[in-house]
Amino acid sequence: TAAAIYQFLKESCNSSINADVSTFPACSVAGIPGVKKWYFASHFCSSDWEEINFDTQKNEDPLQTSIDECLAAIQNFEEDDNNSRESLSMTDIYDEAAESLHQLADKLPAPGSRAMVDIILQAVERDGPKLKDCLPAIGALKHLREWHSAQITIAANDSKGSWQKIADYLSADFVSSDNVMNIIDLKELWRGKIQIWARKFGSEVRFPEFCMKSTSAKTFSTAHLSSCFAARKEQQLRNTDALPEAVFHYYGPALEFLQMVVLSDLPSFFISDLEFELSLAGRSIKETSTLLLDQISSLSGKVGALFTLPCNVSSVVIPSPAQLSTKKWKEYMARKPKVITVPEIELKGESCRYYFLLQGNGSGGCKATLIHSASQINGTATLAAINGKLKTKAEETVSSFCISDFIKSLPRFCGEEIVQREKKLSHLQVFALKEYLSK
Repeated sequence: TAAAIYQFLKESCNSSINADVSTFPACSVAGIPGVKKWYFASHFCSSDWEEINFDTQKNEDPLQTSIDECLAAIQNFEEDDNNSRESLSMTDIYDEAAESLHQLADKLPAPGSRAMVDIILQAVERDGPKLKDCLPAIGALKHLREWHSAQITIAANDSKGSWQKIADYLSADFVSSDNVMNIIDLKELWRGKIQIWARKFGSEVRFPEFCMKSTSAKTFSTAHLSSCFAARKEQQLRNTDALPEAVFHYYGPALEFLQMVVLSDLPSFFISDLEFELSLAGRSIKETSTLLLDQISSLSGKVGALFTLPCNVSSVVIPSPAQLSTKKWKEYMARKPKVITVPEIELKGESCRYYFLLQGNGSGGCKATLIHSASQINGTATLAAINGKLKTKAEETVSSFCISDFIKSLPRFCGEEIVQREKKLSHLQVFALKEYLSK
């Protein structure tokens, strides 16, 4: 099953790389978001997360090799005599599985959508294992669920008995073994909660199990602009050193509600062409989350709800914080807490924010439209305003306004020139802020 899922992911993720889907854009002048990657591990076969290889020219795949070695080891184990098999109890096997899962958890990066974890628990036994035998392994899965926001799915043909108790403890979903290939959604970009502050009472309400998915991207037409962009882009593809530096984005665990807005009060050029789908993550969803999504989806085209998503931008990979390690988890669970909470973690890097306008999509769902903000100093709002002028109908255009002269008067920046210009602007803003604070 592990080999089949790995091959399925390899084929699906490879096709999604070239698909026309929208992703979260840069929210800082520090650089562009890093390329999306997928990793895979089978806890009996892998001691580390292995990157899924899309290079079809390479005949040897490290993970496939490790899976083959694992299958060979299992076959050799089954061929051993009965005495050697009896010496290894089920408790020992689950203890080994727990230790392997904890090792994989410790090698995850810092929390954020950069590392969305999907766990598939394949149910081989119909009645499920005895809880006293597999408690360490279930605890390791609970560690991944609570502190690393892992989404756990149990693939079983029967959801009764021990499997139901395990699913309740892990807040896991059930699917039939035949649908195991449909568990992972490649369009998901973020998972988390929706948070609403009651400022008057100084309290908050959180609605769990939400996710944001990519949709078909809307291409932004630059046909009326200078053709030098196309030539410079082709040149950059040949010379990757000229491309902006790739940075790592760590998204916050919750979409934070700001306020209700009337669209007529929101300048049109702040509304981008990028739209995403907001939906419920998983299948075991709380009724309150479903009710909230229905309320947001019912918002008409004249009003919407404005939400913000915090994001940390770092030029280097942030390792998994020590507060989330297996050692800390075991110490925490030894105190037998009634409610499991995630330790407070402050990530290093530039703090930025995305702004989304949430409305109904007209077909019962919910769409999230990206709103340009001051932290996105990349000229997109200006280009949107220019694009709106170009799309203005001829009869609505003021006769004294000449579009061609207006376009010719615009400064022309291409490729690296834009990056350098934005860096200088960023340095100027920092200098101005320091001067202001010194006074």
